[in-house]
Parts: sequence; C-alpha cells; structure tokens
Amino acid sequence: MLVRLAVPEDTDRLLELMIGLAKYEEYIDEFAVTRESILEHGFGDERLFTAFVAEHDDNLVGMVVTFPIQWTYTLRPKLVLKELYVDETARSLGAGKALVEAVTAHAKSMNAAEVIWTVMTGNTAAEYFYRSLGASPDRKWNNWTLSLDE
Repeated sequence: MLVRLAVPEDTDRLLELMIGLAKYEEYIDEFAVTRESILEHGFGDERLFTAFVAEHDDNLVGMVVTFPIQWTYTLRPKLVLKELYVDETARSLGAGKALVEAVTAHAKSMNAAEVIWTVMTGNTAAEYFYRSLGASPDRKWNNWTLSLDE
C-alpha cells in the first residue's frame, strides 16, 4: 500500500471517494464539493486542506482530508482529520491504517499537539478501527453545531 500527498491529477478519483463517503454518511443531498473546488482549495501554497491518497495496484482506493487549527491554548496547532474513506473493495488491505499514519506524520511535521476528528454516531467499525490505532474518544468535549442556513 502506497500513501502519498494528493496531486491535482488525483482530483477526479478524490471526488469519487468523497462522494462515496457522503453516500455512506448520508449527506449526499447536501454535498457541494466539485472538481473545481478541490482544485482551487486543495492544492498550491494557499490551500485550505491537505489530502493524502492510498494506492493499491495503481488504483486510488482511499483518501484522507485534513486541515490545521493554527491557534490553540497550547500554542501548538491541532490537525483536524476531516474525512477518511477507503473504497469498499479495498478494505482490510491496510489503506486506512496507512492513511492515518500519513496524517500522524504530517501532524508531527507541523509540531501539532494532536490529531482530532469526529466519528459518525453508530459507526462502531470506525470506533473499533481508531481504538486499534491507539486513539480514544474525547471524554471532555462534545461536538455542537449552530446551523446558519435557514
């Protein structure tokens, strides 16, 4: 399994994987990401997110999207793991673990204090996977949302 930083040529497959996650997590009706938005916001010196992709047999089978929170109470950044998805046909090949390892290395390279993420309620397979990597739920903080759409 090869994991590498995504490049613009990966955009079409990256979008397909993002759509796969949106379908799985049941937000496909609100999904607004386009090829153009990935190209605009995911690459270059002023990118808003960093994506890594997993390759198996010359096919992109997984992706992870991250972004930093630069200012925290520790005076060190946090890295948010926003999206992690592995194509159903490639699960159990080690892609998820390899992608999280790439995220961890990226976080360490920016001197981040931690990597944080959310898990969809009821996704026990994800919870088991993350625990197997040494992660644990945040016992102190709960996620809250204030929708600004009417």
